[in-house]
Amino acid sequence: MLLFVLLCLAAVQDIRSGKVANRLIAMGLLAGAVFQAAEHQAWGVYYFLRNVSVPIILFYLLFQMRVLGAGDIKLFSMIGSILTIEELYQCMACSFLVAGAGAAALLATDRNRWIRLRYAIQYLFEALRFGIKRPYEPPSGAGKLFFPFAVPILFGTAIACCIIG
Repeated sequence: MLLFVLLCLAAVQDIRSGKVANRLIAMGLLAGAVFQAAEHQAWGVYYFLRNVSVPIILFYLLFQMRVLGAGDIKLFSMIGSILTIEELYQCMACSFLVAGAGAAALLATDRNRWIRLRYAIQYLFEALRFGIKRPYEPPSGAGKLFFPFAVPILFGTAIACCIIG
């Protein structure tokens, strides 16, 4: 229950300001550390550190490319601090599926969708073929779309915990 309260607060913050407060993340991490220690005693430190590190390691490249924000990665780490590693993987998978559906809906309403799609395909082609790791920036003239990823994280976690698990 605490996890969903924290994720709801994070989603509201992300919608309002485009950021998730580090205080909120820290509260979740502290709760996760206490939970892991209570659940697994000394091994709790290992589970806590492992689960918090997984999203950082997995999504570092996406962060470098500016596809995923630091707050989003920290939210996944917070989720991992509270849940098991299997539940964390389910939450991440569901969150990206929800985000994909949301991004498709957002793109469908965008007037510049063909410019964005062409640019995204070109970016992926260059990144895969030439190993270019430059940040993904919106194409010129298309404007920047706002997508608060904490919302799909909230819904993905709810799906993973309540429906799947």
